[in-house]
Amino acid sequence: MKKVLCFFYIVYSFLKIYIYGAFALLRQILQAHKKEEQRLHTGYVAIVTGGSAGIGFEVSRGLVSKNVHVVIGSRCIEEGKKAVSKIREEYPNAKVDWLHIDLTSLKSVREFTDSFLAMGLPLNILINNAGIMFAPYQETDDGLEEHFQVNYLSHFYLTLLLLDVLKKTGTDNAYSRIINVSSVVHKLGNLDIDRLCSRYENSWEYSPHAAYSDSKLAITVSSFMLGRKLNDENCKVTANVLHPGVVRTSLYRHVHRSIKWFLDVVAILLYKTPEMAADTVLYLALSPNVEGDTGSYYDNCVKNKPHDSAHNRLLQEQLWHRSCEIIEHLTENELKHK
Repeated sequence: MKKVLCFFYIVYSFLKIYIYGAFALLRQILQAHKKEEQRLHTGYVAIVTGGSAGIGFEVSRGLVSKNVHVVIGSRCIEEGKKAVSKIREEYPNAKVDWLHIDLTSLKSVREFTDSFLAMGLPLNILINNAGIMFAPYQETDDGLEEHFQVNYLSHFYLTLLLLDVLKKTGTDNAYSRIINVSSVVHKLGNLDIDRLCSRYENSWEYSPHAAYSDSKLAITVSSFMLGRKLNDENCKVTANVLHPGVVRTSLYRHVHRSIKWFLDVVAILLYKTPEMAADTVLYLALSPNVEGDTGSYYDNCVKNKPHDSAHNRLLQEQLWHRSCEIIEHLTENELKHK
């Protein structure tokens, strides 16, 4: 009986995300793509996770074009070096560096932070962009479900570790900015605080589609909580979250082959390019129009309505405290910002 229920749950999650995605794509097609030209931000420093490929690379490239010193964080050394080289070819005077970060390991997140802080740089912009989508069940180095840790928890930890330098850098006229890349499918997610660390004994119990949307909901809910905390503390730091659009990237590599061929054709014809998807990220990172705005959800460079649970203060606090508990247990270190 359990297998039957799991089968229907997996099929339901699969159909739900693609049907909802089709409506999101239709809305995207009917909307005019918005892009705002930004001024130079000489002297600014930004971190971009997953900045060596896809949307992240275009974000890194866009920041460099505005004289921002970009520190790319990604897992693959060769891909990272290639991204830096490509940016420097286009912008010979670019300030761009690469540091290793493996989001399947909280230890690696700490090492990345230590390496960045050792550079002695300020930090004006933190862009938590890296992620995975629809990957088969796998546990991370820390024993957690991969979507949950890579998309959400490791970025949550990274943000807490960098909060001090972000606060130190922010000023009355130029707040530091935290930008979290979520997805419109966060509206399909469900957060069961008691099961955040649940493991699956059998692969047939697991839905990668549900895991993805749940991780994106966690990003959105925690972003609203962080924005509220920073505002209450009167910090010169803002935190916002966004949907980059339905985008043609390598994230679709885990899509089942029965539908992947069709999505590949649709992607070429209708999806946003990574360069277009980067525009909302760059808008939140650089635009004077969002100076001081915090705890908001954006889509196509416009403030939008997230899932109702993003505003649920009890859920925000439960997720925040449970996330801190998990990190403290796994790292055996007490977090400063809780």
